[in-house]
Amino acid sequence: MSILTSNDIRATFLDFFARQGHEIVPSSPLVPRNDPTLLFVNSGMVQFKNVFTGAEKRARPRATSSQKCVRAGGKHNDLDNVGLTARHHTFFEMLGNFSFGDYFKEEAIALAWALVTKDFGLDPARLLVTVFSEDEEAAGFWRKVAGLPDRKIIRIPTSDNFWRMGDTGPCGPCSEIFWDHGDHIPGGPPGSPDEDGDRDAGAAAAAVDRYRHGAGADFGDPAGQAR
Repeated sequence: MSILTSNDIRATFLDFFARQGHEIVPSSPLVPRNDPTLLFVNSGMVQFKNVFTGAEKRARPRATSSQKCVRAGGKHNDLDNVGLTARHHTFFEMLGNFSFGDYFKEEAIALAWALVTKDFGLDPARLLVTVFSEDEEAAGFWRKVAGLPDRKIIRIPTSDNFWRMGDTGPCGPCSEIFWDHGDHIPGGPPGSPDEDGDRDAGAAAAAVDRYRHGAGADFGDPAGQAR
């Protein structure tokens, strides 16, 4: 596997999703234009928050972006981990793909798997995935799409695999693909006592914003978005 530059990775990601019918959307400013809840953009979905909540509509139901982000405080704060691991940063680009009522969990999983194993050429034998512990549907899709055995589908019962935008708004179960660097790197798989090591690194994630919570919305209200 050849070494890719950040430009290579960005171009490969955006080109892959453009071929799958996604509109390439430029990064929004690091300081949000219309979100008083954030000092800095901290994830790729921030510029689409009003679409996820139903306040705005987009002409095209699929989007992809490379979003500039800062995580140095608030809900998503990586500052305390910088320098302690090889994978935490305060400023970075987040690559993302988004479906606004178009495709859902199965296609999101299939796209993520195709991207990492085909376009990025990662060896499937060195990949494992996580799902939210109650999300047997996602586990079934990983078996169907990727042919993964149950020992490579790790069920996580914590918020690590249940994404929330904040105290209110879209939320839902998520899956992640992890790359095993090998036993020469300290650490263990997600959910193990050694999960904070660097051996297993997240390579891709599929979050399904299936519910809304807070601000008068029931926890179980379907939102029907994927990313």
